[in-house]
Amino acid sequence: MDWIYLSPHLDDVVLSCGGLVWEQARQSERVEIWTICAGDPPPIPLSSFAISLQERWQTEQHAPAQRRAEDMLACQRLGVIPRYFSLSDCIYRRSPENGESLYNSELELFGEIHPAEISLVSLLIQELAQAIPRGATLVSPLTVGGHVDHRLVRAAAEGLGLPVWYYADYPYVQWLRTIPADLVSGMKPFEFPVMDAGLAAWVESVAAYTSQISSFWFSLEDMEEEIRNYCLKNGGVQLWQYTE
Repeated sequence: MDWIYLSPHLDDVVLSCGGLVWEQARQSERVEIWTICAGDPPPIPLSSFAISLQERWQTEQHAPAQRRAEDMLACQRLGVIPRYFSLSDCIYRRSPENGESLYNSELELFGEIHPAEISLVSLLIQELAQAIPRGATLVSPLTVGGHVDHRLVRAAAEGLGLPVWYYADYPYVQWLRTIPADLVSGMKPFEFPVMDAGLAAWVESVAAYTSQISSFWFSLEDMEEEIRNYCLKNGGVQLWQYTE
């Protein structure tokens, strides 16, 4: 079976279900992680908000290239195939009308999709429809946490008219301690076990994202403990699917 996991950013799938994709790849299934917002920013000065994030990541002006390199290493450690699309992270995107930055704060990252980007969903549907091989199994984020890029990806996945599985967005699901009922309405959860070796590979792959560790954890040891506890709590990784 071919599995295609849609990752809004260069880490979301690995963070959310790295142990599962390692288990699937180990069973000789073809697993690919398609990162939608993996492109470079436009060749104009960055917004102050984007600069502040890159300073925290210690990536300076080459953040997307560095993050793609981190993701390649993470995917290599899991034995899965990465694919990168050209849309940039929302922190870099600007209005096509006046060139102003569309998302300028942490609050706006988790707010509504900017009206200027509504057409992006249709464009993503077209791009994905041309790329997805027949018979592949598609896995989308549930959008726990409500990040605008996660919402775009889920909307595009559902617009394809194909059966879709869903994963809970980590670490947001860990922080909220629950999944909002509206995100899984009409769905049923399925548990996929992750063995000790899969858990170790999961932790090792997350560690590849050196620029992102400080965004979510105090240290690598803290990350390992939280990923381990999350995996044990769920009996591995849970995926959701509509029952009708």
